Amino acid sequence: IMFCISAFIIFAILGIFSARYRKLAKKAWICVARKITFRPCEIGFKEETKNIIIGKLILTRPRLARFLDRWIEIFATVFVILSIWSLLIVFQGGLNLFVYDTCSPKNVESCSLGGESCGVSVGQQTFIEAIKNFSVLSWTKEEALFLAETIFRVPDRFKNWKPEEYLDETATYYKSFNSQKQIALEIIDPGCKFCAKLFRNIQTARFEDIYNLTYIPYAIPDLKSPSGYKFPNSFLVISYLEAVKFYPLNFEIPADWQILERLFLSKTKEGALYQENFNLLYSKKEAEDVLLKWLKDIGYNSEQITEIQKTAQSNEVKKRIEKQAEIVENQIRTIKIPTIIFNERRYDRVIGPEKLK
Repeated sequence: IMFCISAFIIFAILGIFSARYRKLAKKAWICVARKITFRPCEIGFKEETKNIIIGKLILTRPRLARFLDRWIEIFATVFVILSIWSLLIVFQGGLNLFVYDTCSPKNVESCSLGGESCGVSVGQQTFIEAIKNFSVLSWTKEEALFLAETIFRVPDRFKNWKPEEYLDETATYYKSFNSQKQIALEIIDPGCKFCAKLFRNIQTARFEDIYNLTYIPYAIPDLKSPSGYKFPNSFLVISYLEAVKFYPLNFEIPADWQILERLFLSKTKEGALYQENFNLLYSKKEAEDVLLKWLKDIGYNSEQITEIQKTAQSNEVKKRIEKQAEIVENQIRTIKIPTIIFNERRYDRVIGPEKLK
């Protein structure tokens, strides 16, 4: 049966260019159907096929022709196995692209088709925790479980996403809340350069004037990093974003959003983006010093800044961050940041200004 299947695959491909091979592909398919029902193929089909494949070699390379004639069944079996494996890989890649908007969920940045985003390895880490009590699992079983999770996520692509379902009372809005406008929700990591790019696109499109724009901060975990996070100062920044919410000022743009503006848009005296310095140059103390300076520039006095600094280190802020991480990982279940939800649709990548308008 492997010979018939391999012949069908080969002739079906060649049949795209020649009617002669279409007839042979039809014969091969009939042969497959007969073999499945335990009936013999048409007399002479195998010989006809072998003559087409190795017939010309008999005159030019007789030894190679005899070798192929002897082992053609094994070659056919290997060819079919490789063909099926290739189809499975293509199917899985296409399914990943449909579900996750990336062909490589475990390494988002490696997929050029997935758009601009920072990968979140939440699924991998959850999976690792889940199999600790098992003995050794093979790569095949791991891939099978990941494929099962991907299939399980397919309904998410058809879901009407409602941002308000993922917000709590601590949410702030870029502009004053207007009940006549819909809510738009971002999931951002302060260290992700693509979050900064989406932020610039949002301002270009004046998206914050069309929607009630809010966000959930999320520090992408990385077990291999000394800080425990993909970007070393993300958790620190998020702590201050949450802390200033306890001390609101009477400004049109809340203090936490002003911090994000400075982080994503502002440059140092040397001309470098602050976000790049937070990721590559600043120690934790240097990053905190910059944040404290920003608080002063925003309008907080020294006593308020001291209280905000204490609050940023408090258990209450840590619990808020943990709650938000649970929403991102287990409810929204994103594997790419930035994620933005608006108009009942979800996008796990940078969106251009034209699509935001």
